[in-house]
Amino acid sequence: MATSVNLNLIGYNYPVFPMSTLQVIYSERYQKLRYDSLVPLEDYVTTLPTSLLLLQIPHQFLLYPPSHHAYLTSALSHLNLPPQFLHQIISLALNLAANNSFSGSYFIVAGLEYLRVEQTNDDDDILRVEFRDMVNAGVAPSDDIDYLLNDFMNLLNGFGWESESTEEGASTSAIDELVKNGGFVASSGQERQGFDVGFTCSVCLEEPQAGDKLIRMNCSHIYHQSCLLPWLQKHNTCPYCRCKLDEQ
Repeated sequence: MATSVNLNLIGYNYPVFPMSTLQVIYSERYQKLRYDSLVPLEDYVTTLPTSLLLLQIPHQFLLYPPSHHAYLTSALSHLNLPPQFLHQIISLALNLAANNSFSGSYFIVAGLEYLRVEQTNDDDDILRVEFRDMVNAGVAPSDDIDYLLNDFMNLLNGFGWESESTEEGASTSAIDELVKNGGFVASSGQERQGFDVGFTCSVCLEEPQAGDKLIRMNCSHIYHQSCLLPWLQKHNTCPYCRCKLDEQ
């Protein structure tokens, strides 16, 4: 995991304010990146901004740059900032004071952000984030995002994706019994086989063609044999309704 500290500076002049102000704040952020991309899979603040310093600079220091510089250096020294950050903050303050010919007053916010970046090539992580983004975009329903994520990952697991799931597949005897009792071959007259014209297998989303081997589970959901059997080797449930095979 890589870490870094970034500095974000905001500064502007106060035309008629008698005193200048410098505030230093600190926050922490975490990002997870794909190993082949700089687009974050996750990006969130882990520590809300906290004020480390709120300094008011008397007007007399603003009129004399060497005293102004020394005052800021002394005030910032206890923060142990990287030298380049210290230089950037003081340079901005001196420039703002010099550019305001009327009073030299300014207000500066220096934001220090501690960033932790983790790169991942874990397909589960990537797929979970992509599915979460689909839900957030309204592409998928969002009634129970944790259930949907697990359901989505379990579907992929049935077709060869690795998973830490402890769910066991259906027994060989139960699968053989299902094929024996529920297996049939699609014909051209689909409406006579218990499903409507235009019906699609909910795994591959393709319409059965005449001659395709199908299975009707006891819950009445129908799949291609080639779609359902790999699933049942890893799961003991209907892919659609989650009815257990041994309870059907």
